[in-house]
Amino acid sequence: MTVTKEKNDDTLTVTIEGSVDSETAPVLSEELEGETEGIKTMYFDLKDMNYISSAGLRVFLGLYKGMIKKGGEIILKNATDDVKEVFEMTGFSAFVTIED
Repeated sequence: MTVTKEKNDDTLTVTIEGSVDSETAPVLSEELEGETEGIKTMYFDLKDMNYISSAGLRVFLGLYKGMIKKGGEIILKNATDDVKEVFEMTGFSAFVTIED
């Protein structure tokens, strides 16, 4: 898994390549720790993310909880059909914006 981050004012764009699973989810969590300070919108570009497990979903849930406490939001962009299906089947689409 490769994570690329780009801050622009109060926006953070995170691009994820590869799989987010039990091995890589802690790495993703560490990569984003402290990065949300002053951020109102987090965009995740998932066009090159090919898999997400429950461990990866926990990372996204934790980020969501932190962002919602400060009035922020998380937007998922460019998810593949398989990854989008996981977010929809697990109910994440009810509270996280998913864009094509």
